[in-house]
Amino acid sequence: MISKKGMAKRHHNQTGNLQSLFLRMEELVLANSGEDEFEEVFKLLIAKLWDERSQQSRFHCYSTNEATFAAITKLMQQAEKEWPGVLNEVKSRLTPEHLSICVEAISKHTISNDSLDVIDSFFEFIVSKSAKSSKGQYFTPRHVVELCVRILEPASHEMILDPACGSGGFLLHTLRFVRRNEELNNLEEVQRFCSEKLWGFDIDARATRVAKALMLLAGDGSSNIIRLNSLLKSEMVGLFNNTDDPNLTIEDVCRSRMKRYKGFDVILTNPPFAGEIRENYFLNCYTVANKKHRVERDILFMERCIELLKPGGRLAIVLPHNKFAGNSFSFLREWILKKARVLAVIGLGRHTFLPHTHQKASILFLQKSHPSTKLLPDYNIFFAISERDGKNSKGQFILRKPYFEVDNDWDIVDHDFSEITENFARFLIQENIRFGE
Repeated sequence: MISKKGMAKRHHNQTGNLQSLFLRMEELVLANSGEDEFEEVFKLLIAKLWDERSQQSRFHCYSTNEATFAAITKLMQQAEKEWPGVLNEVKSRLTPEHLSICVEAISKHTISNDSLDVIDSFFEFIVSKSAKSSKGQYFTPRHVVELCVRILEPASHEMILDPACGSGGFLLHTLRFVRRNEELNNLEEVQRFCSEKLWGFDIDARATRVAKALMLLAGDGSSNIIRLNSLLKSEMVGLFNNTDDPNLTIEDVCRSRMKRYKGFDVILTNPPFAGEIRENYFLNCYTVANKKHRVERDILFMERCIELLKPGGRLAIVLPHNKFAGNSFSFLREWILKKARVLAVIGLGRHTFLPHTHQKASILFLQKSHPSTKLLPDYNIFFAISERDGKNSKGQFILRKPYFEVDNDWDIVDHDFSEITENFARFLIQENIRFGE
C-alpha cells in the first residue's frame, strides 16, 4: 500500500501510517541504540501482532521500564512458540528505556486492522533499509507482482512456487487472487491451500522470516517458507555448503512433505539481478552455463525454474532486459525455445525498480512443453511494452487522481497493466490456449 500523504521532513507518529511510525522510532531511538534497526522493529511488530491475535491486550507501557521489558519479552516468547522460525531471537537488544519509547509509539496502532498491503509494504520498507539491494535483490513493486499473477491465473488446486521468494510478495498476491477469483473464504480451505499448495524458498534468512510472518497473517496458517539455496541440485550434494543443511534441495523438501511430488504447476519469481556463480562443479550441472567459467545467477534460475515445472506448467520470471536482447545470451534464448512455449514478453518501464537500480527489466511468461509434444517452429507470442510504469524518475510512485478508497497498489498506482492483461486474455482466446489442463 502506498501512503497517500507526503512524508514530512520531521516524522511525526501518524496513527495508521506504519512507515511514519518506523521513521519516528528511528529518529528517536534506533539510530542511537547501536542495534540492528530491522531486527528490533520486527521483534516488536511480531509481539504486537501476537498480542492482538491472542487478545491479551498486554502490549503497552507498564509502571516501570523494566516491567514493560519483561511483558514484551514474554509476548515475543509466546509468538515464537506459536509461530516457530519467525523470530531470530526472543529478547529485545534495546535498553528497557529505549524499548518503552518504541512500545508507547507502536501501542497506538492496531496493526491487525491494517490491510495486508499496508503490512506487506511496511515489511518491504524496513527490509529495504537494511541494504538488501547491495546483493542485487530488489523487491518487486506490488503492482508488477499483481500483473504476473493476473496473467498466469493460478488456481487453488495447483502447486505454486517462488524459488526466490524474498518477503513473499508473489505468494501473498497469489493467495489473494485465488481467494478473490474462487471465493475461497472458508478459513480451513485457506489454511489448507497455504500449507499444501504455496511454497517459497530463499537463501536470505531475514527475508524468509518476513515471508513467514506475512503468510501467517494472510492465511492464518503456516505456508511452506523455507530458507535454502534454490539453485542447489541433488547432483551437487556434498559440494556446495548451505547455511541450514548442505544436502537440502527444493526436491528434497517437497518429497519429504508430500506423497506424490511431481513438480510445480505455477512458478512466479524475480530472481536476484546481480551476482555471479563461479564454482565449476556448480556450473557443470547447468546446461545454460554453456561451459562458461562464470554465469549470472538469474540465468541459472531460468533453467532451475523450468526444471521444477511440471510439463504444461507456467512460469512468470522478471529478468534484466539484456537477457532478451543481448547477443551474449542468444544461447539462453535458444535453450528456452527448446524447452517451453513462450507465451508473452512484457517490457517494464525504466523507472520500475527505482530508486534501487536504473536497470531495465522485462517479464517472460512461458509454458513448459510436454516431452511427447513437438512445438511448432512458428507460433504467435504476445508482446507488450508498458508506457506507464507507475513511478517517476526519482523512484516515487505516481498515484491515480482522484485517489480511490482502496487498499491495494494495483488500483492506486498510475499504470497501464490493466490494458495489458485484457489484451493478453484476448490473445489466449485467439490462440486457443487454456491454463491448468
